[in-house]
Amino acid sequence: MGIYDYEERLRWYRRIIKHLRNSGLDLRFLDHLAVLGLSVARISKYASHLPALLRVIDFDLADATREDVERVVAWINSQPYKEWTKHDKKLVLRKLIQYAKYGSCEKRG
Repeated sequence: MGIYDYEERLRWYRRIIKHLRNSGLDLRFLDHLAVLGLSVARISKYASHLPALLRVIDFDLADATREDVERVVAWINSQPYKEWTKHDKKLVLRKLIQYAKYGSCEKRG
């Protein structure tokens, strides 16, 4: 157990996500990040952004349209988050939708 206990944080976020829309896909997304070799700390950070995003996302991620995504990005931009937090939430949104549509969010050469 480290100072920040990222494993426990990740377990806590997974419990929250389990009760939200698209939760099955979102939990598989977190597992996918582990397969890609991301650290538990990084996965925990991504997971920390998911609950807020999932409360705003009112569409099926695999069928997301440009308008759907722009609506969520507009919501992110309207929130009183710091710029880096907005950036991180948009990154998680992009990777999540990429995973939902293509089954992977791995960078392609």
